[in-house]
Amino acid sequence: MRYTILIADDEKVTLHLIEKYLLKSDNSFSILTASNGREAVEVARKNLPDLILMDWQMPILNGTEAIIELKKDSYTSKIPIILHTNLDNSQNLQDALAAGAIDFIKKPVEEIELITRINTTLRLQDALDETEYNKQRIDEHIDELNKLTLIIKETANSVILINPEGEIEWANEGFRKMYRKSFPEFISEYGSDIFEVSFNKELVKNKFDELNKTRKSVSYVANCSDKGFPNKWVQTTLTPIFDGNQIEKIVAIETDITKEKEIEQDLLKRNKEMKALTEELKMTNIALHNQKKLIEDERNKTDELLSNILPHHVAVQLKSIGYARPRNYRRSTIMFTDFKGFTKSCENLSPDQIVTALHTFFTEFDEIVVQHFIEKIKTIGDAYMCVGGIPLRNRSNPFDVVLAGLRIQKFMNDLHKLTTNEELPKWKLRLGIHTGPIIAGVVGKIKFAYDVWGDSVNIASRMETAGEVGRVNISGSTYKFIKDYFDCEYRGEIEIKNRGKIDMYFVNGIKEGYYNDESKAVPNKKFKAFLHTL
Repeated sequence: MRYTILIADDEKVTLHLIEKYLLKSDNSFSILTASNGREAVEVARKNLPDLILMDWQMPILNGTEAIIELKKDSYTSKIPIILHTNLDNSQNLQDALAAGAIDFIKKPVEEIELITRINTTLRLQDALDETEYNKQRIDEHIDELNKLTLIIKETANSVILINPEGEIEWANEGFRKMYRKSFPEFISEYGSDIFEVSFNKELVKNKFDELNKTRKSVSYVANCSDKGFPNKWVQTTLTPIFDGNQIEKIVAIETDITKEKEIEQDLLKRNKEMKALTEELKMTNIALHNQKKLIEDERNKTDELLSNILPHHVAVQLKSIGYARPRNYRRSTIMFTDFKGFTKSCENLSPDQIVTALHTFFTEFDEIVVQHFIEKIKTIGDAYMCVGGIPLRNRSNPFDVVLAGLRIQKFMNDLHKLTTNEELPKWKLRLGIHTGPIIAGVVGKIKFAYDVWGDSVNIASRMETAGEVGRVNISGSTYKFIKDYFDCEYRGEIEIKNRGKIDMYFVNGIKEGYYNDESKAVPNKKFKAFLHTL
């Protein structure tokens, strides 16, 4: 027979796992799913599944609220419902079982237990349905129940069959495991009257009265503090089996929840202790929190200041050991820029105008060099200095610095062409680049400064001095690295101060096939892919 099963769970992982177990089993199941209690009720009313697996904790309607809705509806009231839950709250579970759930499965769900419980419930429900609609087949239903014991036998729960008078007629293998006595031994020692052998006679009697009155499953939790079971907690669900309008049998499913109860009681005890401790430490914690926040705020300000002034690894060394070790770099690329006629133009500008202009230009330079992984070193008057390949070494620094130089000159040219701001002077920019070895480190004790030294720095400065406004002037050393990707114009050997003659080149832009705009200053994807390989 093909059964339709509705799985209601807002946890997709659990829902998919249960669905996988069902489809993997020998039975042919049709699976319906719902992600919240409200959706579960609507799907059940529309499709009338044979069984519902209901999670207790769900949005919109939780498991108990959804069960109550289903039991109110005459079309869905008799659909058996099995809870799957973490048992985090025994009262919540008890409420759900009292509302009409027939059984429960603990999370995480075990495949064998899940299939066994579902098969058992479906077959029990088949037997119940058959009994209700056909009085003449009562004997067959009882026989079916006896056959189901073969399945029920494997479950760890105790399953008991009781007649309406309260006489225990049969129990499965799980009964022996729970009570450490076989069913005949137990009956011989304590008798078969459920009210006499119960650990809480008054509670059991009230639940039987409730079952007879509501004619629905009822659940309760009892502490087994006698009969050789010290501090043992048992969750029991009583489900009626009908013969027409009369209750023919009652199935009792008992689950040992001692561990869960012990955990719950331990948590309550710990919670009480923690609450007392929390109250005691509350004022101290507030004071410590405020003090910690003040310290963290000051530390963050210091860290932020150091990060703005120094490279990260230098700032870390200064904070940890009080000084920063200098580093040698075999290959780095230095850029110098300088405004032509700056000193003369300043004679006609106010201090505010000079500072505003320099701030405008240098702020854009900062943005460009950061985008090309270049470290700004300093500004001196109208001069701007930065270095690629430090503090983190890389092989792309000649390309990075030349690309930045092209963008800086493009920015200056575009600004003078498009700007209508008369406050900005139309300064022309010289820009020089050289690649070679340097030493980098921190100098000073009162005000730290990250700087670089070496002959390469002096040569880069001469590249700027020997350059022309609006152009990018590079040394032969830099040219050797970038020549295959940039359109360079050889200037010849040019005399520079204290160094003799040095090969120089103007970079006119990126070579054809590698640029992404008309200015030939922005690399395309092909060029960028090459840079990533360096």
